[in-house]
Amino acid sequence: MPYERVSLSDASWLLMESRERPMHVATLLIYSLPDNAGDDYLGNLVRDLRGSTEFADPFNRRLVDNSLRLMTPMWTRDYDLDMEFHVRHQALPQPGGERELGMLISRLHSNPMDFSRPLWEYHVIEGLDDNRWAVYFKMHHSMVDGIAGIRMLQRSMSADPEETGTPALWSAHPPVEEHARASHSPLALLRTAAHTVGSVVGVGRGLLSIVRAARDRDDPAKLPFQTPVSILNHRIHSQRRFATQQYEFERIRKLSKQAGCTVNDIILALCSGALRRFLKELGALPGRALTAGIPVSLRAKDDEGAGSAVSFIIADLATNIADPQRRLKSISSSTRRAKALMSDMPRDTIERYTAAVMTPYSLQMLAGLEGRTRPVFNVTISNVPGPTEPLYFRGSRLEAMYPVSAVTHGQALNITCYSYAGTLTFGFAGCRDTLPHMQRLAVYTGEALEELEQVFSRANKSGGKAKTLSAVVPKRERSTASS
Repeated sequence: MPYERVSLSDASWLLMESRERPMHVATLLIYSLPDNAGDDYLGNLVRDLRGSTEFADPFNRRLVDNSLRLMTPMWTRDYDLDMEFHVRHQALPQPGGERELGMLISRLHSNPMDFSRPLWEYHVIEGLDDNRWAVYFKMHHSMVDGIAGIRMLQRSMSADPEETGTPALWSAHPPVEEHARASHSPLALLRTAAHTVGSVVGVGRGLLSIVRAARDRDDPAKLPFQTPVSILNHRIHSQRRFATQQYEFERIRKLSKQAGCTVNDIILALCSGALRRFLKELGALPGRALTAGIPVSLRAKDDEGAGSAVSFIIADLATNIADPQRRLKSISSSTRRAKALMSDMPRDTIERYTAAVMTPYSLQMLAGLEGRTRPVFNVTISNVPGPTEPLYFRGSRLEAMYPVSAVTHGQALNITCYSYAGTLTFGFAGCRDTLPHMQRLAVYTGEALEELEQVFSRANKSGGKAKTLSAVVPKRERSTASS
């Protein structure tokens, strides 16, 4: 049986695994049933999915027995999966609303994965109101990152509502790309060798820029550990809370144009405003600004590979600034500076640079000090671009997709966003014991959005513009929460 060494970056997710911090990530998909769906639609779907036993990579990867005890874990291939274990059929209690769904997702996300099997689960959930059903798809972070997960899901769906033969998620093979076949060619190896010296030089320049930024009090760059300790940054326990929020993407895009910043900056500002109010109500808002660790995908648009390919930047959330406009300006300056430090670096240089910058976090992890010492940053906030057009699975329309991310010691909250078909969805995953009433965070992002819209609407009027932005009437905005 062939073995494959787990890459260093993917092995780090395995080494972090524990009962208190299971390192799986998930996506919650909300579908509407086809008009002609009978009472047996979901039962037949589950039976059909369990009968789909052709597996694309990485769905039949399994860790070699006891490999987690080694510093170099190994994958093997499993061709005899127990499909009743991997494909589950769940039902919500009545009334099958957002609260009941949130409670179920919180419980499912709290459960660790079985490391004796391939590390994925697919839960079909019926009983959701308004003629809807859901899928909770969970996979270990060592096998997938946000971008790869979105692309996996897309391959199992179609833009055609009449298409009923789309494959099961685990049976949908990625397209074979020329760059993937050439990656181990002699020419590619020569290019890699030629880039090595340049990469070292690039990393050195990047680290020198960080040192200079550390000496300059006016530099907006944020460095590891340049952050206060908050209630988000202590040890966590095994149980999770989950909450969601959904907005029309056009509202975010128009606001970014008005403010002269990026969509990501607006997302950070919404999270910052929500965190500021949430922590203030708890009497736990630090006097210094919180910082965010922001994953940056290193994947090319045609990269369909498994595993994770992510870098990080650290940005100022300016939670110590009351004025929303000044807060957004500070956030935008910080993200621009962080991106400038990596500008013009090729991917291999960025990977080495990121490893160097994140070395303090790695040392914390190896020493078991996360949540016991000052955090590298306070909270992880991600934005993952998704499909721009509506998708369908076996005749069911995908109405919304929500990320359900991992939390870890010293990082009791993770906020991730997906864009899909004109919407932007937020998924808030947190430690249950650390974050009471976490649903308020989701609500407060909406209030932060309205606040910024009002600020820039007034600015437009005072600037003498002939026409202000017309109000965007959103689709039904839903919010899912655990108890």
